[in-house]
Amino acid sequence: MQIKNEQILMSMLSIIIALSVLMMLGYAQKYVTNSQDDGFPFSMSFNHVVMKCNTKPTASFADIIDVDTDIDVLIISRDEGSDFIGIYDPNMVMAFENTYQILGYSRYFSYDDYVNKTKSGILISDSLVHNVEAWKSYTSKAIEDVMYFVDTQSSFNYFGRTMGALNLASLETLGEYVYLDYGNKEVAERIIGKLTDLGYSIVPVKYIGLLSTIFSPGLSGKGIMMVSGLLIYLFFGIAAYWHYFNRAKEITIHYLHGGILKTVYQNLGKRFVVLNLCGMIPVFLFSLFLRSKDQLIASNMSIIMFIIFHVLLTVLLFFLALSLIFMIIRDRKRVELYAR
Repeated sequence: MQIKNEQILMSMLSIIIALSVLMMLGYAQKYVTNSQDDGFPFSMSFNHVVMKCNTKPTASFADIIDVDTDIDVLIISRDEGSDFIGIYDPNMVMAFENTYQILGYSRYFSYDDYVNKTKSGILISDSLVHNVEAWKSYTSKAIEDVMYFVDTQSSFNYFGRTMGALNLASLETLGEYVYLDYGNKEVAERIIGKLTDLGYSIVPVKYIGLLSTIFSPGLSGKGIMMVSGLLIYLFFGIAAYWHYFNRAKEITIHYLHGGILKTVYQNLGKRFVVLNLCGMIPVFLFSLFLRSKDQLIASNMSIIMFIIFHVLLTVLLFFLALSLIFMIIRDRKRVELYAR
């Protein structure tokens, strides 16, 4: 019974390590994807969706947005090659980064802007003078109310050539591309459905695979620190060695009665393999839970490949630990073994 309990503990340790590594790789995957040139646009989250209209856009702001109910979303719209983008940000997600305050003056897109379709906007330039008079004196066809200036390092300037961020409600039509980020999935799905009916389709996003993250050239700094968590497998190897070290007498008896490494492993390690495989069921279910919460981006096949990798690695470490103990026992003189 004691032996069985020890193997159950080892399989539980394997489950804990699998869950830990899965989350580490998930965070590293996000870091690598976000650091790529085609990573998350406008510093959006994992939830973001990119949609493109395959014809000339005719949809308007009012066709997809109800400002009284659609409040937990961020929408950015743009045309290919345009110098301006349209913003709908009722929760002011981007305001903390971009709102400019001076002499008690603070301004960002508001509920009234969206309702009244005010031609308000934010200028993006490193050469404009940041002062109140410049704000008041600047007028154009696109912007009648200049709220403030930001420099070209702003996340509004994701594509590197944006000159202004406009109130999306003030534009006659949506742009060719619509970028949507959300906190409320129900609201987002409703907007996506409307966009789909109006001729937009989702642009597939290419994410780096879980295991591919380990070897990604974009992995540096914080990402490397995350992947270094894989060293936790060394802890499993040490635990496996200690497990067999405590069973040295049993292994010695097998050896003295003609047992070889293969037969010893079949007698002592087979149960762990079965328990380890069964333990991957909750790991798989947990990965599905993370994916449902948009905390993990991975296909079923990617998750299965990770589980196979984990099982093979832990079984290998378990076998290597037994092999090391077996070799130590085999190298001793039989007289010493019988004496023990």
